[in-house]
Amino acid sequence: MRRLYAKTFSLFASLKLTLVIMVGLGLALFTGMFWDQTSSLDKHLEGVQSPLARKLFLFLELNDVFHSWWFGILVLLLALNLIACSIARLPKIWIDARNPVKKPDDKKLPFQTNLIVSQIKTPIFGPNEETWIENNQRYVFFEKHKYARCGVYVIHTALLFIMFGSIIATQAGVDGMMLIPEGGIEHLVSAKGPGGVLYSHDLGFAVSCTDFRLKTYTDGSPMAYESDLAIFDKKDLSTPIVTKTIKVNDPLEYQGYTFYQASYQALEGEKRLNLKIGPHGGPLKSYQVKPGEKIGDIIPTEIYEDYAGLGSAVQIQQGDTQFVVFRKYPEFDSQVRRGSLDIIYQGFDEPYATGISVGKVPCVSFVFAGFVIMFVGLYMAFCMNQRRYYAKITPLENGKFELILGGISNRYPQAFEQEFKKIVSQHQSI
Repeated sequence: MRRLYAKTFSLFASLKLTLVIMVGLGLALFTGMFWDQTSSLDKHLEGVQSPLARKLFLFLELNDVFHSWWFGILVLLLALNLIACSIARLPKIWIDARNPVKKPDDKKLPFQTNLIVSQIKTPIFGPNEETWIENNQRYVFFEKHKYARCGVYVIHTALLFIMFGSIIATQAGVDGMMLIPEGGIEHLVSAKGPGGVLYSHDLGFAVSCTDFRLKTYTDGSPMAYESDLAIFDKKDLSTPIVTKTIKVNDPLEYQGYTFYQASYQALEGEKRLNLKIGPHGGPLKSYQVKPGEKIGDIIPTEIYEDYAGLGSAVQIQQGDTQFVVFRKYPEFDSQVRRGSLDIIYQGFDEPYATGISVGKVPCVSFVFAGFVIMFVGLYMAFCMNQRRYYAKITPLENGKFELILGGISNRYPQAFEQEFKKIVSQHQSI
């Protein structure tokens, strides 16, 4: 049993496994870019004719690679690999950092020189050097960036934060849509689950669209739209908990959910025309009527989205006379037709449903902390270098001293050699 555990641990701590996992993740990323992950499963299957290829496509969930079972396994294997590598290597590094060998006698040093000097310049290496006397010999030990070698394992920790946070965010997060009719209320979100399967997610509270406003250009094309949202407790729909007008790029946030203004949809229902009517050359009064409804002897009979290329218009019947009023040209009726009444057409209102994009990403702070830790680890790994300096001072009978200087660097030996030579030259000149 112990041998099986040792072999299993050795496998997960292997750098070969790391390489295999990284190749697998690279293929996954390439596959995710090759297959459009935003398209529906049915659209993907339209281009796959072979029954065997369809089975393979469905088995590997290529329409939603980053939520697929095999991608999750790769991420989990990478996490186990990082944990095993850290357990195998970090304790030795940590013990060495906490309890370094401080005497040059006990360690073979790559940089070492012997000097005979008349006096000792102190401090030899730095103000925080450690010094002690043993057997009539003085020893000096100095260290810079003692925890620099732990930077790699700080990066490992950061990656674990990011991976597990991302897995939780992916599996427990919500990404869906709500279509709420103006004046309506809803508590279910049509969300996208693993494999692109849609499901209904209960918010646990109710969302109401109390008003929807669509602003258009003179030709009737949409310019901007916004919704007045209200959050209610499902047990008490009388008093809203939170209210806010949401616009594009100005969402509502509540209990970890973010509600974005995403779209709108016209609903089946009676349109109401916005007209201004008054005596020719006189003041105008605003009216809102349904098609076929009378205003005195004025009856709007038909709405045109584009009349003869002149844009939105409405056909008016006044007694036995019929004429057209254009929204894009509000002065047309008074200046061209010159009837007894001036009529201005300002478009129409129709019932709408607001399209709300709903998102919830748990563990965002967890993932953010992972990135902060990663930057710390990168700084430790690449900008810090563990360096140790040793000195042994032995008094001689002629009043001089034998000075043994030594040093070792974890990385960048060429740069450390220049630094060590500079220290040696300072004592040679005494």
